[in-house]
Amino acid sequence: MSEEYSAKYQAKLRRLDDAAHLRKIDRVPIAAATLYFPAKYSGITYHEMFYDQQKYEAAAERFAKDFDWDGACFLRSFESVTLGLSLAAADAKTAVNVAVASVLGGGFAHDILKDGYSSHPGRELPEDEESQFAFQGSFMDMEEYDAFAEDPFGFLSSVVVPRVYGSLSAPGSGESNAALVRLGFELADALPKAVAFAKRMVQADCPPWYMALAPNPLDYLGAFVRNFDRLLPDLYRVPEKVRKVCEQLAPVLAEVGKATGTISYELTGSRRVFCPVWYNTYLSPDMFKEFHWRYLKYMAEELIKAGFTPLFSFQGEHDKHLETILELPEGKVIAWFDKTDPRKAKEVIGEHSCIAGGISPSLLIGGTPERVEKEVKELLDAMKGSRGFIFTLPFNAIGPAKIENVRAMTDAVMKYGAY
Repeated sequence: MSEEYSAKYQAKLRRLDDAAHLRKIDRVPIAAATLYFPAKYSGITYHEMFYDQQKYEAAAERFAKDFDWDGACFLRSFESVTLGLSLAAADAKTAVNVAVASVLGGGFAHDILKDGYSSHPGRELPEDEESQFAFQGSFMDMEEYDAFAEDPFGFLSSVVVPRVYGSLSAPGSGESNAALVRLGFELADALPKAVAFAKRMVQADCPPWYMALAPNPLDYLGAFVRNFDRLLPDLYRVPEKVRKVCEQLAPVLAEVGKATGTISYELTGSRRVFCPVWYNTYLSPDMFKEFHWRYLKYMAEELIKAGFTPLFSFQGEHDKHLETILELPEGKVIAWFDKTDPRKAKEVIGEHSCIAGGISPSLLIGGTPERVEKEVKELLDAMKGSRGFIFTLPFNAIGPAKIENVRAMTDAVMKYGAY
């Protein structure tokens, strides 16, 4: 382990890794992705959290030191992923840098590219309203699946990118060229800032809950290209074509996970790779296995073989799909649940894989410190008797939480989570 890491930082890294791999730990770790609560805690707007790098870093550091969690994630948005992926066949390093530009660098990519995905605080939204990631319509017609499958990167570059990004809608035009030049200049500045921020968090003894990212084929197709309202009927109308595109994307997206996982490990010592799963709630068990799980499993196995720990974020309700987790290598992944009760997950998963979950964010927003402490204790009493549990919260769910409630939650984990 790097000599740059303090003993305290190393202990946190080890605690998270030991929990993930079902080894004995001294205390249940606490970690979460929380961009907006640190802004509230430091008294800055959400707009400043996105667009003012100095205030963003100061707010993250203050939160990290004052709450002293085992891990936290302060990453921002995802709008440059499609542009980055379109470059994968031409220049892998540039592709990764562009793909993570908005994740690591804040709102500049949104402003330059004029993407059709996101709305940000202080731009399309009020300064203290949380960023939204959604789009109307579709950036690909159903009749275009064959072209996408035949040449995924060419199709993304020539068809999807001009439809997604307003500044790139006329390739070769002055506006398009100027936007790409501006993006290049900003990247040259943003990436060193991201490295400096990662090191600042190391100095603050705050490992990342995650820093690396591996999108999966079905979610990427639905969230970034087709729109899930359109994709869901496609699973019935053109299932073979959907599968063919997913099969083409899976190896590439696994490589994105490995590349960003390497960056994360080199900067922070963390081997966790964030694998968000968005559309599980909407699929029957059979449809989930056919169109979602086969690719999620493939990507997990590829990441594990490369020495990384997949951190699956099963958003929404995952109750009906819990048994599939038993198909993964034992003690090699983290199953992070959003609305599925960790106690219910434990009934099915047992000690096969590490479970990550916590109390309802609504309790932190509208409850009392006493109620928070009670709920945390009850959950820990039920979970900590078995190997592999990490206390966490749903993705970016506690922006308006009461400070005294987040403090009570933190103190309760430290008090009742000890073994």
